[in-house]
Amino acid sequence: MMKAPCIILQLMEINSHPLDRQERICIWGSRCLFAGHLPDLTLRRRAAATVCISLDGEFQVSLNNSDWISFRSALIPPMVDHSIRFSGKFCVLLFMDLSSPNYESLRASNLESETDGIFISLREEEQLFSTINQVLSTDPGSEEVILELLNQIPPIVENNIRTIDPRIQKIVELITTMPHEDHSAKDLAEFAGMSVSNLEHQFKKEIGIPFHSFRTWFRLKLTVYSLLHGMSHTDSAHRAGFFDSAHFTRTFRSTFGLPPSEIFRSTRHLKSFIEVPASYAEA
Repeated sequence: MMKAPCIILQLMEINSHPLDRQERICIWGSRCLFAGHLPDLTLRRRAAATVCISLDGEFQVSLNNSDWISFRSALIPPMVDHSIRFSGKFCVLLFMDLSSPNYESLRASNLESETDGIFISLREEEQLFSTINQVLSTDPGSEEVILELLNQIPPIVENNIRTIDPRIQKIVELITTMPHEDHSAKDLAEFAGMSVSNLEHQFKKEIGIPFHSFRTWFRLKLTVYSLLHGMSHTDSAHRAGFFDSAHFTRTFRSTFGLPPSEIFRSTRHLKSFIEVPASYAEA
């Protein structure tokens, strides 16, 4: 895949109050990490798998709003209705695409801790605490260090020494240079000189997620990046390939279970890491 630059932004808080930790949002690959304060969440579901982490004390999760389970780390699979009590504490939410190898690896290693379809007290808990604390304490100018740390969340054993299939690389470049185009699987297969079935298999093998998921995550990253650079909601959405700002809001909310207004409100002292191609960073 094309090498993406690391972008760190800072939004100044209005009516600020001291925070024990710096609030951040990071979107890279097919993962998103939010660290900060959120109101308690009522029953909702997400298209993305979610790891919820408490760095201080415990949170509580419920699948029915009556039976509550205390935890410091939990993995909640996609499309599972749940409520979370943060009780005003600093929280960390890690979102992953369902098809991501990070999700598959984390789920497989915690099968014994499954409780009613969710996973409590993850085996990787201490490593997650350590890595996330390092991300939150790393100087914003250390982009390469931050990206290296982020790629350890959640921990997964990968062989990074490999060469991507040039046909798949062509498709990645097409999607990232023309995100506004809704290329079908047939269009992409013809472009790469592959059958549709071979394209779908090879793209997932090389990139880690299906091409339509890759496109959705890329569009979300690009829209957030543009918003944080002062572009309007409508222009940011159009530039990334969404029909309009409402389309972006629906996709963001269905993916993360939260409206973008909750994350990007002006009263946050929010540092952001958004991974985008150089052509967008320079525009």
